[in-house]
Amino acid sequence: MGILILFSQHIFNIVVYLALFSFFYYIYSVKYEIPLPNTIRVAAVNIERVFPKLSPWGPGFERELVDGFAEYAGAELAIKAYPTHDKAFEALIKGKADILLATGYNPDLSTTSTPLRKGPVYEKSQAAMLHHILRFELRTPFELCDQEVFVPAHSGLIKTFKDLKEQLECSPTMIRGNSSTHLGPLLKLNENKDVRFHLVESGAFKPIRPFLHKLRITDYFGDDLEYRWYLRSDVYGLRQASDDYWNMVTTNGTLEDLQEKYFGFIPEETDFYDLYSLRKDIREKLPRYHKYILKAAKKYGINPLLLTAVMYQESRFDPLARSKTGVRGLMQLTNDTAQLLGLTSRLDPQQAINGGARYLKFLWDKLESQDVEGWDRWLFTLAAYNQGLGHVYDAIEIAKYTSKHPGTWRSLKQVFPLLTRPKYHSKTKHGYTRGYEAVDYVDSVRYYYYIMNGLAVLPGLEANYLIPLTSAR
Repeated sequence: MGILILFSQHIFNIVVYLALFSFFYYIYSVKYEIPLPNTIRVAAVNIERVFPKLSPWGPGFERELVDGFAEYAGAELAIKAYPTHDKAFEALIKGKADILLATGYNPDLSTTSTPLRKGPVYEKSQAAMLHHILRFELRTPFELCDQEVFVPAHSGLIKTFKDLKEQLECSPTMIRGNSSTHLGPLLKLNENKDVRFHLVESGAFKPIRPFLHKLRITDYFGDDLEYRWYLRSDVYGLRQASDDYWNMVTTNGTLEDLQEKYFGFIPEETDFYDLYSLRKDIREKLPRYHKYILKAAKKYGINPLLLTAVMYQESRFDPLARSKTGVRGLMQLTNDTAQLLGLTSRLDPQQAINGGARYLKFLWDKLESQDVEGWDRWLFTLAAYNQGLGHVYDAIEIAKYTSKHPGTWRSLKQVFPLLTRPKYHSKTKHGYTRGYEAVDYVDSVRYYYYIMNGLAVLPGLEANYLIPLTSAR
């Protein structure tokens, strides 16, 4: 009888253990099966990378990343702009946001009891010291002593300034901005030579650099500032969805495609003389072609500013322009292309602009069969305008041959230079082409188009001559 009782107790204990295990497994499973909230709340600082005012490419680099995450997670997105990173971080701590887009902002999580976690680092940038071109550049860090230095309200930059001050053992004075935004304050300082030096975060400065023609990078300081998301750990499902999403975009090329789309055309070194000439030509030469641009753009469904950027790249708005290869006019058309389009004179501005727009539309239509969409298709079109449609087809085939995505400009940008090498162009139908030139041409048109779009919305004389071309888009 005692053995039977003991056996019964063992059986009872096993049943209890199994029941407890099943219960906790159920709770664990349910915890991770609870779906994300219907709306994901995002806190972000009001900078060009998140809420673009100048970019024509889309809703912004950071915004496209978080839009993609909301779509991936099957949730709506509610994004709110804050004047400083500290305010955005405070919203995350207080439960007013689920995600913080910490663009170069690296808070100390040990200072809060709120359960937070870090997302993966997807970009790094340094603090950059700018100088006004009407004042001497920074020849040695000790020249900062007794100088005033403008610093946006950004804890990473403020820390960099304080560290630099300690290293120099002198007393530069910090003029602290009211917000983390770079664009507005730097536009004012661009016209104010009294402030010689400006400390900025280089990732935020990059997209606005072409519009600050009097400010140049003179040196870099401090440790890298990291771009990542900070997330609430107490939002069920958010961690797993975020991890899965970042694994996807870092392996399928999405992150690199977005970087190319928004920043790939911006040169490492700004040619300030080129920017000065562009602004001058917009004021003095562009107005005489307004009506021709608008008419051709409307007729062929082309963005007027994009058509203008192509024209500037081709001829600098000179109707008599002629290259060493024999192309002529505002749109630098070959004689054969002009005849094909029915032009009687490549030097006539109206005919040249209409012919160039018609040819661009022709190339765009021909690319319909290549499964290329959006801006990628326009960039393929520009490459075809420069090097010929056949060579674009060849580049697409080489992209497939080298296991690259044949429908993105990022891939073709890598492939086009290969067409200068016999190993690759010998396998193509149309043979050798100046592949590096195609890449430079497309990125140059993108750069001018970006600048014209920005100048149209920023205060300045150029806006008066560009707004008529933007209102017709």
